[in-house]
Amino acid sequence: MWCKPIMLLIILCGLTWHSALAADVAIPQPAVPTFSLQDILSMALEKNPLVTESEGIIEQKEGNKLSASAYPNPTLSFQSGRGTVKDPSGITLTERYVTLSQPLEWPGKRAARAQAAQAGVEGAVASREEAKLNLIAATKLAFYDLLLAQRQTEMAIHNVQTMEEVREAVIRRVDAGEAPPFEAVKVKVEDMKVQKEVARAKGVVQSFQASLNSLTAGALGQEFSIQGGFAAWPGDLHLPALSEQALAQHPVIMKWKKQVEEAQQMHRQEQQARIPNVTLMGSYQRDAGREAYVGAISIPFPVWDQRQGDIAQAKGALRQREAMLLRAKHELLKGITQQIQLSQAAAAQIATYEKGLLKQAQEALRIAQVSFKFGEASLLDVLDAQRVLRQTQLDYAQAKYDLSVALTELERVTGGISQP
Repeated sequence: MWCKPIMLLIILCGLTWHSALAADVAIPQPAVPTFSLQDILSMALEKNPLVTESEGIIEQKEGNKLSASAYPNPTLSFQSGRGTVKDPSGITLTERYVTLSQPLEWPGKRAARAQAAQAGVEGAVASREEAKLNLIAATKLAFYDLLLAQRQTEMAIHNVQTMEEVREAVIRRVDAGEAPPFEAVKVKVEDMKVQKEVARAKGVVQSFQASLNSLTAGALGQEFSIQGGFAAWPGDLHLPALSEQALAQHPVIMKWKKQVEEAQQMHRQEQQARIPNVTLMGSYQRDAGREAYVGAISIPFPVWDQRQGDIAQAKGALRQREAMLLRAKHELLKGITQQIQLSQAAAAQIATYEKGLLKQAQEALRIAQVSFKFGEASLLDVLDAQRVLRQTQLDYAQAKYDLSVALTELERVTGGISQP
């Protein structure tokens, strides 16, 4: 009696669950945004706080420049009180004293301070360009890290598919009695290894995605993909020309040159400060029984303190910055030489792979697979050929990555001259 209603209820619930499941499947998933290298660079330059920080330093230097060009403020003092004449008249009146003083700064000291402030502003601008250059290089390196990880993941997934085909062929041979059962165990172990490699590669991709996203201050989002390829070999790189151009216009060199100029003007300012400031004063005085207009001048005499210590400190700071400028030049020249050599070596490796090494590894795997199907090769031969091909592909991708990294670093040490 109750069987038929219960069956109808079960069927109804099943239909409802199936419809809900179909509705869930039919819900379109949001598309993952895809960014090119130029898109990511634009976001990094716009969102990264390093650029904002360098712009804040420029504003500070601009404020120092305004302060350096300001004139000393005058001082107005006023005194008043009741006074009585000490004579038989005994007249009592209000006494007043008004004084206006104006310090006059030595022109040489003022000019040196203003020029030092201007050099500080120009040095801060060069520091901002250096920050942008380093940010571009860091973003490119993070992009290439992620791109290499994605290529390795794709190769790992393709390796899984190839291993699946081999596993099916081995199982068929074992079932047909053409191969010992141990081969099925070996191919299963190899399949587990490649599956583990896929999981590891995906974890590396997520890690590099987080690194790249941090450079854009989170503008890329948690889920995104990238499009593009590795940098291409630009051709011959001339060391003398790149070195000359880098020393002429690299932001690091410009920054240290301006800091040296700033230190020179600060040293000059301390030397000029040995001449003291003069203060002009004028006052109106009204005493009991007396009224006067008084003019005065105040001149300090540098007898005991002639600013030897301040001058020595400024000279030491100047020598330190000159040494930093020289060291920066040598560091850039060394970096240019190293990155040219690394890029040339990577380009030579890429050419070796493209001229036949990749095709040879692919052909070796194809021959091993065909021979295995006809019983002319063992499972070990197929697995070895597969490992050789995968390692060759990984080395080829690594060589392209190395070239991209070397060209990026070359662009950084040359000030953006080398554009891959």
